[in-house]
Amino acid sequence: MAQYCLEEGSEFGVVLIREGPEIGDEVAKTHAVGTTAEIADFRDAGDHILVLAIGRKRFRIVQVFDDGPYPEAEVELLSEQEGAGVSPEVVADIRSLFADEVDLILQLLGFEGVELEIPAQADKLSYMIAAHLRIPLQAKQELLETDRCGQRLARELELVQKERQEYRLLLAAREHFDWDTAGDGLEQIFSDN
Repeated sequence: MAQYCLEEGSEFGVVLIREGPEIGDEVAKTHAVGTTAEIADFRDAGDHILVLAIGRKRFRIVQVFDDGPYPEAEVELLSEQEGAGVSPEVVADIRSLFADEVDLILQLLGFEGVELEIPAQADKLSYMIAAHLRIPLQAKQELLETDRCGQRLARELELVQKERQEYRLLLAAREHFDWDTAGDGLEQIFSDN
């Protein structure tokens, strides 16, 4: 499928599996809402391809066709009114908090000074936040299924605030502890739990 999309320059659909196997003869049962995805980059790893894909448009599955080499579906694209019901001030506040979180993550990873482009449009911002949150896939699915951008951003605001606190604690711990010279002393700091 990836090879076909690369050759044709076409998008593909991504949906979260509810139950069943990801690969094999049995077709997995998926959630009804997914997203189209565009291959942004890929690497040939010999026996498989590593793909970086970017989600583009939400859709709802109308009908599944599982008689080909991979499942296909007829889908209905879901419309999204850009930021309907969300004030520019609220979007700016959430964007600022998320930018702070991204900065903390980059500091933790040792990439101080690197800047990530964060969208100013409410709908695109909400999807970027959802993609980067450290939450279970089912919680991400619930965000994807949320039709109203304002509701999605309100939920994400809570999650971003919580994660920012966690990243701040990790960064403070890293700054007060030299991991490279700790050696065997780590067992004195961390329990087996």
